[in-house]
Amino acid sequence: MAKGPLELSWIEDLLPEGDYRRKAMFGGFAYYIGDKMILATFESTGNRTYKRKKYPFELWNGCMFPVDREFQEKALARFPFLTPHPILPKWLYLPLETENFEELVTEVIGQAIKPTSYWGSIPKPKSAKKKRAKKDEDNYDNIDTRTPRMFSDEPVEDVFKKAKKVSDLKNLGPKTEEALLKVGIKSAAQFIKLGWKKTMEKLVKFDPQYRHSLFAYALIGALTNKDWGGISEQEKEEARNFVRSLPRPKKK
Repeated sequence: MAKGPLELSWIEDLLPEGDYRRKAMFGGFAYYIGDKMILATFESTGNRTYKRKKYPFELWNGCMFPVDREFQEKALARFPFLTPHPILPKWLYLPLETENFEELVTEVIGQAIKPTSYWGSIPKPKSAKKKRAKKDEDNYDNIDTRTPRMFSDEPVEDVFKKAKKVSDLKNLGPKTEEALLKVGIKSAAQFIKLGWKKTMEKLVKFDPQYRHSLFAYALIGALTNKDWGGISEQEKEEARNFVRSLPRPKKK
């Protein structure tokens, strides 16, 4: 398991700095503000089936928001693009493949982190034995992974000279590197030469889940040595327009 979120690491910038903590959970990461769990992220593809029923989205690739059942109707009326998770129905789910995913997540998190919000859940206390078993994991999860990459303060030209692997560039982690390898992009230099648009075309053709402006933001940021959220509004608009122009996957 990764030490921290990869493609979804930008979500931590939406949480109150210094006020949240992250813990590993079910192969993903849960986020707490105080004792309340307000969010969980998952980055696992290839699973769309549960109890022989196939769903039109990845079951473990996106964001989940815990909401007590008595408030779910209200929450879904406020954010109708969410859906109760097929396996964890107490959680409202937003798959990563949802169009405008990053904008929608930003909107929900803004509501969920409010001090008086009905969003979130306070887990039941664990036994002392279980707490001891989790001691090492808790210490591990307190590691701050929000530190910028090694090239963060250098001119982009110097970054490009030093970068060998795709994951040496800002915003691009091991999962992205693995996907790029599968589409024939084997080095940072090859990606830089190809550019973000042709890279997006290859990724989307390989796997439709990449047909989202989030991935375009990340690629643009990698080519300018900026966090995905630090690219200009003009660049974001260009990314959104380009992603919309890409062919949608055909329904099977």
